[in-house]
Amino acid sequence: MLKNKSIDVIKTFTTAELKSFELFIRSPYYNTNKAVIVLFELIRKYIIKSVAKPLSEEELFIRIYPAKKYNYGIMKNLLSELFGLCEKFLAVHPIEGDLTAEFEESIRRLRNYNRHSLDKLFHSEYKKLEDKMEYSVLSTDYYRNKFRLTETLYKHYTTKSKYTGANETIYPMSIYSTCDIISTLKQNIAGMEYLENQLNNAPDLNIAEAFYRNFNFENFLKEIKGLQPEHFNYINLQVRLMKLYRDRTDFDNYNELKEIILSNIDNYSNSEKWFLSSALFGFVLNNYIKASSVELLHELSLIRKTQLAHVKFNTDGLAPLQSGVFRNMIELFIILGEVEFAEGVIRDHLNDIEESKRKSSYSYSMALIEESKGNHENVLSLLRDAEFSDYQAKFSVKMVALFAFYNLEYIEEGLSAIDSMKHFIKDTDEFIEPVKLNLSERVHTLEKLFKIRANPEKYTIEDIVMLENTAATFLVTRKEWFLAKTAELKQW
Repeated sequence: MLKNKSIDVIKTFTTAELKSFELFIRSPYYNTNKAVIVLFELIRKYIIKSVAKPLSEEELFIRIYPAKKYNYGIMKNLLSELFGLCEKFLAVHPIEGDLTAEFEESIRRLRNYNRHSLDKLFHSEYKKLEDKMEYSVLSTDYYRNKFRLTETLYKHYTTKSKYTGANETIYPMSIYSTCDIISTLKQNIAGMEYLENQLNNAPDLNIAEAFYRNFNFENFLKEIKGLQPEHFNYINLQVRLMKLYRDRTDFDNYNELKEIILSNIDNYSNSEKWFLSSALFGFVLNNYIKASSVELLHELSLIRKTQLAHVKFNTDGLAPLQSGVFRNMIELFIILGEVEFAEGVIRDHLNDIEESKRKSSYSYSMALIEESKGNHENVLSLLRDAEFSDYQAKFSVKMVALFAFYNLEYIEEGLSAIDSMKHFIKDTDEFIEPVKLNLSERVHTLEKLFKIRANPEKYTIEDIVMLENTAATFLVTRKEWFLAKTAELKQW
């Protein structure tokens, strides 16, 4: 088929969009060239029928202009016009589920009502739009749109020279825009935190971080204490979230934010409950990785249990429960010895995961349950059905298998599996280098344990002690198991 931008666009349209686009180009307001309509119909029929024979410009021209000789310039202009209509259509056609489209249409209507001095219609539309706006503690759109809406009222008053009314809008606009600025900064801080700590990509200049470090947020909060509670609480939440992301050891801020979130959990939307509690979880997990303790494990458990009790997955603005999060929950509860609770989570929440991941998630989770009960042969059997496409999950499955090999005293099999793990980490492009280094160190730690177990006569107590010192860094969640095994080696 001939290569053209308009065809590339039309090929992506759904059946409903094709119908809408047909109505669009048949509207004289947007298009008066009937040849373009015929061109579209020919392309649409060709796409729908999936004809094997390539479509050429010459063939299209003959179908549009049967009595004319092929003209490259005319055909080029027709295709260009069609692409221009595609661009206009995509600009005005609302995306299914896009909640901003209706707001943007109302703003345009308000501006035109004001320009045409249709005051009653203006105020009616304004009230209708104002009533529809939904407050959110996470979205920057709420305060940004509140500012934009109030701005239309400000311009309406100034156009009518009603400066008293304009004066009444200026102060709310300053509040809305400030809330918007604080919220946007929080989003930037959160984004940069993800870039640095999850993707290991720290830019040379972090402008959001520079702003955060040079602005005294605590003094700012003290000065605005008299602000309406709705706005003050919103700003306070955004500031506490920023501090959570940037000051990773500030437990005073964490505890204050935790109190804010948990005491208001029933007032938040479903997605807000999830994302706010996940921010708390990330803070505690980061500290647990650096310095593992039972207290931090219990804090992580509290947050996970809060999420399970209050969040509904795959509904109300949330996608299905991620299989990785599900695995983490089961791992956490089992580490704390809450095996029955973990079994209840598997029973009650397995269907919250997307269907294609359920079987593997179940097999992996039940393998952990069986391991906690000492049924190590069952662990290996269950892991055979745990087939994940993401490489982090594959790594987790392989690691659990290694623990089972050691528990069963399958030392040679374990060493062979470790060698396979090394190649897996090295050859997997999905792991960036810092992650590969961390995973390799975990495998190396286990490899040393297996080697000492295989040939204890070759190693000293000092070798075992040196190995123990790596437990907290590279085998955080298995620290107690690891120390128990090295203690056994010391007795030999």
